[in-house]
Amino acid sequence: MDEKYVITVSHQLGSGGAYIGEKLSEALSIPFVDRDILKKVAEKLEVAEKSVEYREERLSSFWQAFSQAQMLTDPFLGITSECLLSDKELFLLESDYIARIAQKSSAVILGRGGNFILHNHPKHISVFVHAKLADRVNRVAELYKSDTAKAKKIVETNDRERSAYIKAFTRQEFSDAGNYDICINTSCIGLDESVNLIKEFTAIKLSKLK
Repeated sequence: MDEKYVITVSHQLGSGGAYIGEKLSEALSIPFVDRDILKKVAEKLEVAEKSVEYREERLSSFWQAFSQAQMLTDPFLGITSECLLSDKELFLLESDYIARIAQKSSAVILGRGGNFILHNHPKHISVFVHAKLADRVNRVAELYKSDTAKAKKIVETNDRERSAYIKAFTRQEFSDAGNYDICINTSCIGLDESVNLIKEFTAIKLSKLK
């Protein structure tokens, strides 16, 4: 695959999307873009990466919005500067960085509404990775070293926040199969076979675009 192309991997928490994205980039010998986005946006804002990471793919709560308003009227409250960045501004900053990456080289880009941001890219493959709830909960419990009940709460909260965020800025339903070229249930075929399937699908789609 000599031509420049981009694969966006949208995923449910605990479905193995990050693993698939990283392995796919290795298999195709193209960059994997994930925390690079965090780093670049944090550098631009001159804040810690953790501050940006907490805000990603979730809408600010009422109290965060209230704090922003208070900071504008009383700058001596001691509220950190990153709170002043609106959800839309953060989305636009990340979108700009994602678009610039796609212009420069082939890449596998994880999450952050990449499938919508790059929907006009001439050689874009959009992937949605999902899995059964039980499998996702078990994976998250193992990752965070937590019990099943806590892991289930983390997964369900992440689903709600990510869906609301994506709908707010892209007008798309996060889990709507119609928004993607290919949807993969990792509970059915496993992570490594998912990588192979996406690689094969990518080759087929690119051949159709020539």
